[in-house]
Amino acid sequence: MNMREQIIHTVDQIADELLELAKRIFNYRELAFEEFQSSKALMDYLSRKGFSVESNTAGLETAFLARYGQGKPHIALLCEYDALPEIGHACGHNMIGVIGVGAAVAQVLAGVPEQYPGTITVVGCPAEERGSAKSDLVKAGVFDDVDAALIIHPSSMSTGFDIAYAIQRYQIEFFGKSAHAAADPVQGINALDAMVSFFGGLGLMRQQLAEKTRVHGIIKNGGQSFNTIPEYTSAEIGVRALRLDSVKQLAKKVEKLAKGAATMTGCSYQMELLDEMPDVYTNVPLAEQLDQNYGAVGEEIGERTYEQGAGSTDVGAVTYAVPAIQGYINITAGEDIATHTREFAEAANSDYGYQAMIRAIKALALTSYDLLSDPSLVEQAKQYFENGERRTVS
Repeated sequence: MNMREQIIHTVDQIADELLELAKRIFNYRELAFEEFQSSKALMDYLSRKGFSVESNTAGLETAFLARYGQGKPHIALLCEYDALPEIGHACGHNMIGVIGVGAAVAQVLAGVPEQYPGTITVVGCPAEERGSAKSDLVKAGVFDDVDAALIIHPSSMSTGFDIAYAIQRYQIEFFGKSAHAAADPVQGINALDAMVSFFGGLGLMRQQLAEKTRVHGIIKNGGQSFNTIPEYTSAEIGVRALRLDSVKQLAKKVEKLAKGAATMTGCSYQMELLDEMPDVYTNVPLAEQLDQNYGAVGEEIGERTYEQGAGSTDVGAVTYAVPAIQGYINITAGEDIATHTREFAEAANSDYGYQAMIRAIKALALTSYDLLSDPSLVEQAKQYFENGERRTVS
């Protein structure tokens, strides 16, 4: 049995452990920055398998690092494990964490480190659904000596290639003056009127938006009492485009709408940038290698389109720091089910989904092994990253 066969065999041997772990995290349903049980479950498993584990990475309570080996090449396998409010693991993050952990452990148990020097690091990344924790990890130097970073995300198709939009997240606030809505409304300055006008402007602006741009949001505070003129309202807005420079230009138009709404109603306003994430810069040599390994484990390859990639992820920050990919695994048996739906949550806890997760673990473990055993692949990924090339997708 050669090493590639041994890795696949090892994943099969620990499959029941990994399935139990994924199901447990699915039931935890922990929200962003609150993934205490989920991160502990992953850390405990890695520790039992011989990894050196540290928690509270970059000051994030539910982030962690787990290392095995030393020296170069240094391969990072990324984990996510946060759920969504109300609909739980409707993005399949219960699987993402286990895919990364399983791929790392399978290589160790198969004996890869004994034959090929290098470092395998599992990076526990909290709060993908809210905020930009991976950006914090990048800034903290977690990826400074990493040669390649890999992650696989559940989807309705399988591929090593990702498309994800850049995003800026803003808080919009309007400030008015309260008054009794019936007895003395003339004394009020209505912050809710400003907010409604602002959202009306967003709706009208969408007709003139360029292709592959998005603006959307929610009102978080619309007032406290129906019979009081609201003196304060707030909203959270996402501005997306293919590249971050385009996002910044679009955000200027959004601010003009906020300023206009404030002027019309006599309010003042504030627009605060909460966080931003770049697009995903897919490393083609790594993506092609993952696709090849998907084929080796019997997974059919699809192609991600711009429409499917209109979401955003803080994985983008990692892809601009080191050669990296975010691959996808089909957990829906080919049925076109969107993430962030109850139907996708069901797929993330289905027999078919979990078997797909096992195939993803095998493919990711093989790709990591390829990097550890083949210096030329590491060099190809590095050259592609440094040259700033891009594969175009229609």
